[in-house]
Amino acid sequence: MYGHIHIILKDLITSTFGLEKWAQILKLSGLEEDQILEPVQQPDDVTFKLVGAICEVTELNLEEALEAFGRHFVSFTLKSGYVRLLKALGNTFPTFLANVNYLHNHLERQHPQALFPYIEVIYEDGQDSLDLHYLSTRPRMNKVLVGIVTEMGRQLFDLKVLMKEQPSPRYFRKDAADSAKRAASWRISWKAVDATDSSAASTSTAKMSFPDLHVAMMDFGKLLSTSFFDTCEFLHGPCCAHENCGVVECIEVPCAAETETEAERKFKEAQNSDCPEEVLLRATDVRSVAAGWVDDNMVACRDFWSSSVGTSANYAMSYDAEQVDVFVSHNWLQPPDWEEMMGPEVDYAEIKAASLAVMAKDFAHRKLQDWDQITFWVDKACIAQDHPQLKAMSIKHLDHFLAKCDSMCVLFSWTYLERLWCVYEWACVLIHKPTEKVYLQTELFVKEETLPLYLEAVRNFSLANTKCGFEEDRQVLQSKIDEAYVSKGHFEILVQATVIALMAQSMSFRAGRSPKLYATYFQPWVALARELGMDELATALESCDCLTWRRVSTISSDGEAVRIKKSSSSTNSGTETKDLLSPWSTRSQMRSPENQEGIMQMSIGVNSMLFHQVISDWFEIDVVPILAKYQQASLR
Repeated sequence: MYGHIHIILKDLITSTFGLEKWAQILKLSGLEEDQILEPVQQPDDVTFKLVGAICEVTELNLEEALEAFGRHFVSFTLKSGYVRLLKALGNTFPTFLANVNYLHNHLERQHPQALFPYIEVIYEDGQDSLDLHYLSTRPRMNKVLVGIVTEMGRQLFDLKVLMKEQPSPRYFRKDAADSAKRAASWRISWKAVDATDSSAASTSTAKMSFPDLHVAMMDFGKLLSTSFFDTCEFLHGPCCAHENCGVVECIEVPCAAETETEAERKFKEAQNSDCPEEVLLRATDVRSVAAGWVDDNMVACRDFWSSSVGTSANYAMSYDAEQVDVFVSHNWLQPPDWEEMMGPEVDYAEIKAASLAVMAKDFAHRKLQDWDQITFWVDKACIAQDHPQLKAMSIKHLDHFLAKCDSMCVLFSWTYLERLWCVYEWACVLIHKPTEKVYLQTELFVKEETLPLYLEAVRNFSLANTKCGFEEDRQVLQSKIDEAYVSKGHFEILVQATVIALMAQSMSFRAGRSPKLYATYFQPWVALARELGMDELATALESCDCLTWRRVSTISSDGEAVRIKKSSSSTNSGTETKDLLSPWSTRSQMRSPENQEGIMQMSIGVNSMLFHQVISDWFEIDVVPILAKYQQASLR
């Protein structure tokens, strides 16, 4: 288990019982403090010894200890700087709880051996209560969740939360001998915190044996072994610094003579070059524009993304390059309904910086290198914004810069398709790259509240409705699109088709967790494809069996991936064994409601690397060829 668990346990004990009790716990457990507090992976037995000693010294039973741990986990996390991340999950208590799964889905990508629970929330708008259903990979973890939920309600939303346990739905309990221990449900109600109410939360007096403690803590240890404090790093953004976006200017940074000379030198070099596009290509290091939520460079990155106004200091952040890893495409303008949808305390600039950090780690994993070695092309840094001639020359070669980047990352807000520069970058990438080289960052942007906005944006997309800061820019960009595509109509259809396909791919990762999430987030994109007359694309998307693929990409008790095979009839006299993890081998598995109920028992523990590879294989084999037809019909 990760050493941060022990750090939180020490903080809980010393803040509640004092340093003397902690010393007694160490003595009883026979553990050395320096060793167990080291933030590295620790043997499970170390944690078991520590927790056993805590229960003995403090005289807490396991139920009390787990709930206290859950509460203190929240306090420790908030003190560590993750308030804004957690606020981004929802600006009300019910939406926050409903979106916890998306946080887990994101963390799985960073740590494929982690075991995260599944939470389902049943809520009607305007009510002060809801039903919460919980399924863990290990038994008897419900008291940890009680501690976390009640403390989150108090500290993030100023609510006193009451949880009354009730029977779980059948599909949370089916086909599992220990399901009664792994599944739990509550009727949760809340009211505003009364400042005069100092009563302590009630705790259960039920006892649990020390062997049961081992089983429970194994689950919790694996849940947290991902190092929450290193990996809760999210989301998204793209670029058009040359637009007059109306964002308040950032604090001016004095321009050093050396920076001005660099821009002039670069301009002269490009003027004298037979290939100015090669001379003008630049890259910026990932840590200049991307940061985790509590990284030291987050403030600087947030300032960078807070304004589209570029300076010579921003240009000095970049350097000459022959190739770049990732072209960043995004909308500088914060959506006008951002606070309504995301909450007033969620910073658009921080979301962009954190999202790019996640993308860099995903990309680095695919390239088998360290994430801080990834390079980005970002217009504000890679184009000299305060040198008009150099800026104009660079914009002219924008499509070349994109061609020189391995991939494009789209920080895909629901207003992305409204900006002409963003659409132009999309047009360029479809000329130079296969669709699978476009990566959408959507985790925190797409929620039940914003999903309809995305669907409407795609359904009603047209070049005529896009916005641009300067009308002369519209003429330049429109002519570029006219040069490359058969017609405006063909281009608009291609944009709709590629966005639908990439959004479906992005949503398939979360949709695999449960039939409800599949119906909520994946099926609407299939329906939209059919509505727009893209029947072949809709059929290809329907072939995504993400519920089955996630179910069989399970993790066994020893953490090894389990590949489940199935014998099926073949056209020959014998049979062939097909791997359910191969998208092309099995279709429409587990479609009926009775079979979907069984999915819940295996979909929470998953080898996410394997699952994501299956989704990627499916997309490249079944969907990309359909998109290629749209490209062939659209490009000149």
